Amino acid sequence: MVCLALLPAQTLAAPPPFDPAPLQAQAQAGDAEAAFKFGTLDYVGLGVVQDYIGAVHYLSLAANGGNAEAACELGFLYQTGSIGQGPPPPDPKDAAPWYEKAAAAGNACGEFGLAGLYASGQGLAKDPAQAAALYAKAAAQGFARDPTSFPLQQLQRRFYAVAFDITGQTEWADLVSHDAGGGQ
Repeated sequence: MVCLALLPAQTLAAPPPFDPAPLQAQAQAGDAEAAFKFGTLDYVGLGVVQDYIGAVHYLSLAANGGNAEAACELGFLYQTGSIGQGPPPPDPKDAAPWYEKAAAAGNACGEFGLAGLYASGQGLAKDPAQAAALYAKAAAQGFARDPTSFPLQQLQRRFYAVAFDITGQTEWADLVSHDAGGGQ
């Protein structure tokens, strides 16, 4: 998780009240973008009670509806084992197809996540050349690789930035998205 206490001390404006019910209703009606947003909120626990299983449900709806960012987030959830509050353990093999789906759509987040699997040899055969090519593609889209943090930390910051943006907390979104591809 992102430790907000480590972020620079600033006075931030209070966000406007956020009501997740309309977003959830849109997601349940099949809106892929709304499903991505609601799934992200479920993952982060911002505006709603944190629910990893709910996150997987809504993100799967979104990813299968063509939302590549949701596919990347699912890859992250499977890679880190955040798909349930307990078992199963992390499994990069289950993460790879989601990252591949996102990367195939030209999504920088998916390219970055997939590059990490190739670089580490987790879930896929280790392939430094493929990892470098994917990191370069992600960087060409503005997804900077931060040498001071692990790639998974960068992806997690990205998802937090998206959640803060969804709930109208744009100042926080700007803070956590630094070096994480801007939450795009």
